Amino acid sequence: MEIGLIYSSKDPKQAKTCDFVKRFVREHGILARIVESEQPVKAPTITLDGCTIVDSDHAVGAEKNGLDRFPSTKEIAKALEKSIWCL
Repeated sequence: MEIGLIYSSKDPKQAKTCDFVKRFVREHGILARIVESEQPVKAPTITLDGCTIVDSDHAVGAEKNGLDRFPSTKEIAKALEKSIWCL
């Protein structure tokens, strides 16, 4: 399994999100290769085997509704768990 992380390392909140994903994978014993790509993005994108599970569309929709542009760690964990169990 390959987990892709696209994020801006200059944004501490995005870096923290990526650290959460890495820690989640390690703590849950998930056999995955994590591929990181640092780019100037507004919000992180997380992919699983090339399929997007969390992306910047969340940020765009959230900003329009006045909400936080970042998915919460609970949302990320839920997306990872759902995706992993579907494999």
